[in-house]
Amino acid sequence: MRAGSLRMWLRWCGGAALALLIAPGLMAQQSAPRAGGKPPVHGQAAARLLIRNAMVIYGNGKPAFGPVDILVRDGLIARVGTTPAGDPAPDAIIDATGKYVLPGLINSHMHLQDERGGRPQPLQYEMNLYLASGATTVRDVGSDIEKAKRWRAESAAHTLVAPRILVYTPQWRTRSLSAADLLAPAGASLEALREGIRWAKQQGADGLKFFGMDRDQLEVSLDEARKQGLRTAAHIAVEETTARDYAELGVTSIEHFYGVADAALDGIQDFPPDHNANNEIHRFGRAGELYLQKNLNREKLSQVLDLMIEKQVIWCPTMDAYIASRDLIRSQNVPWLKDYLHPTLEWYWKPDLLKHGSYFFGWTNTQEVRWKKDIQVWMEALREFANKGGLITTGDDAGFIYNLYGFGLVRELELLEEAGFHPLEVLAHATVNGAKLIGMEDRLGRVRQGFVADLLVVNGNPLDNLRVLNPYGVDVVKVGGKVVSNYSALVPGDPAIEVGRGGGIEWTIKEGVPYHVPRLMEEVKEMVTRARAAGK
Repeated sequence: MRAGSLRMWLRWCGGAALALLIAPGLMAQQSAPRAGGKPPVHGQAAARLLIRNAMVIYGNGKPAFGPVDILVRDGLIARVGTTPAGDPAPDAIIDATGKYVLPGLINSHMHLQDERGGRPQPLQYEMNLYLASGATTVRDVGSDIEKAKRWRAESAAHTLVAPRILVYTPQWRTRSLSAADLLAPAGASLEALREGIRWAKQQGADGLKFFGMDRDQLEVSLDEARKQGLRTAAHIAVEETTARDYAELGVTSIEHFYGVADAALDGIQDFPPDHNANNEIHRFGRAGELYLQKNLNREKLSQVLDLMIEKQVIWCPTMDAYIASRDLIRSQNVPWLKDYLHPTLEWYWKPDLLKHGSYFFGWTNTQEVRWKKDIQVWMEALREFANKGGLITTGDDAGFIYNLYGFGLVRELELLEEAGFHPLEVLAHATVNGAKLIGMEDRLGRVRQGFVADLLVVNGNPLDNLRVLNPYGVDVVKVGGKVVSNYSALVPGDPAIEVGRGGGIEWTIKEGVPYHVPRLMEEVKEMVTRARAAGK
């Protein structure tokens, strides 16, 4: 732009453009940390917690900004901006220079687990991993309702170190957690279905988990859920009903991929004559062929997605839950399993048709190839859904299929980027969209004054590498001890160049209570070490 044009543009903007040009430097100067200030205490709320010099990822997809200060007071975000002269001294300070702050992540599909296959496993193990991976809110879609309610209350009272818990129970159907009961056809009595939903409401459930049902049963059940003010999550499976039925009848969210492609087939999936839906090798092997069916009608698929958007159905894909099916060896050998895999979970993952998701008996390259191609089409559908205005959320469905709590949630973010979403969009899926799903968008999902102080202080820039959210950390390039981009002008043979470790969330803050992630992970490691030594 020529000098004369620039002057005219500045006059036209009334100087606003100049302010924008100098604002970052001005913010940095005004937000310069004062001398002193002690760091927060792990697990203890400070009356006034000040996060200094942070780059902020707001949560709704807009670009990062900063550096700014964030004041946390009484569990809420009291200020985002500059610290005025004469402001009362904070009780604790987090120096976020060179770090990024974003809203706590919302894991919208998970399971509270204090056992696997009947073997005990510490709930705290799972909760630490979720907090360390940035989840400050979780939507439990299948655990014992009495235990889940107790843990929800303890989390709210901060007597349990855990994310905020919402309970979406499947027990309304049978009041049982038996897999055979939950997956069997719902009871013949339509009134019994209504009674089950009223029971869940009386029990204090936040919502309901649905499995496959016939159309008349689904219609009655969703009608009663609406009357009771309960949100609903649907694992559709291969049934008479598909995503079209669930959308028409008003479900809140569709989980995984089941039912979406089914609604777009000209006919049904081409199952072989010996297919047994109760055999998990058959079930998961053929599931990886769903989007590859010759009778998949792409026009119909677009129509199904349009209907879901019209009816405001939210999609929680949980791609990470299936990723071992496309690359089993990678999933079995990720490096963090060495220190952080509890022996109970290790035992549960071993092939065993009596354990859900433990179906890798002689898994073949052909099966992996089909899953890879299937996931590509699934990703295309997700992109189309979002590009047309549909809301996508993030959940990890961990504890099954070589999918470790928290690490799976970060992997889900990586997969959404693989599907074609910008990292800003991915983080919006995990924050703003998740808050909308659970009806808490008025207080969660944004780094905004007055919102609940659910915040992550991250070592590095998630927009450059989403993997920095992984509690295991990442490899980084350093020149002279300083972290630089691997696209920097590196000179071969320069002895100042080295590969180091970086990344990871430094602090996860839930309702103003700061948790130091390195300590959370050290506690996880200690739990695993003790359990292994005890032979559990």
